[in-house]
Amino acid sequence: MSGCSAVRGVSAGDPCTPRIPGRTTPHGRGTVAPVISSDGSTTPCTPVRTRAGDGARLVACPHGGQVLGWSPAGDERDRLWLSPLARCGDGEAIRGGVPVVFPQFAGRGPLPKHGLARDREWELDTGSDGAAVARVACRLRDDEHTRAVWPHRFTLTLVAEASGPRLTMTLRVRNEAPAGGEPFTVTAALHAYLAADVAVTRLVGLGGRQAEDNAAAGALRTLPEGPLDVTGPLDVAARDARGPVRLTAGGQDEVEVRCPGEDGFDSLVVWNPGARHGLADVPPEGADQFVCVEPARLTPVTVAPQRVWRATARFTALVPASR
Repeated sequence: MSGCSAVRGVSAGDPCTPRIPGRTTPHGRGTVAPVISSDGSTTPCTPVRTRAGDGARLVACPHGGQVLGWSPAGDERDRLWLSPLARCGDGEAIRGGVPVVFPQFAGRGPLPKHGLARDREWELDTGSDGAAVARVACRLRDDEHTRAVWPHRFTLTLVAEASGPRLTMTLRVRNEAPAGGEPFTVTAALHAYLAADVAVTRLVGLGGRQAEDNAAAGALRTLPEGPLDVTGPLDVAARDARGPVRLTAGGQDEVEVRCPGEDGFDSLVVWNPGARHGLADVPPEGADQFVCVEPARLTPVTVAPQRVWRATARFTALVPASR
């Protein structure tokens, strides 16, 4: 698929052009420009918007099945960071928003880093504007290209719903092998880039926990007691941590993250690349504008044929209306 036909929920006549504002916030909100193919059609890098009746908003993109923006009701701030240098296209992962990591977290296995879901086209449906929730549903099915990387039949679904101060994201993995076929094992994550002024931001809720230092081959370290300074370079994975954790800025609560359910996400990963990141799609000052708080399943989960594994993460903007 190519062009706007790949995006369900876009009204007829809606121009096939980006609809994300440019850099309009202190957090360096970016624009993902659509990539134009040789025949002049627009690829699935075209973002779409949906809005709940209470004003909560989502922006998503078929490429990567990725939520790019979330603004809670009554709050114009976008709580997700999107790099102004974000790239989108075949083989590219969009830097920012909430990339889906599947079926392998980071380099913890033989597959490409973070698996195969971030850099390919998904099916995307949105709910109707003005409904009780702003809803985006994205679906990725195996094909000959995914099976060349990971030889399994699957359907991967992400549903994001925003209303009031909350964003709820549910990842669902179904093993499409026939009964009697092979099970498969996966790890996964929602790599959420939360907009933050890192100089004054702290993460509350992981103090004193044991965590794997991903920058030191998973060596265990004890996180300091009290609020965690998220200034990079920082890349730690707290196992058996489902939250809630809170981002605070200057002592004021900003966003809470939690992972309900015992069988879903089992860890929280905190990442900031630091000022000397060397990432081509992050501006020099970009690491000062976000911290990733990633609900993750780091303990491999086995999914039997015709069975489903699901995991849910809930983000809550701690604005006065939510208290």
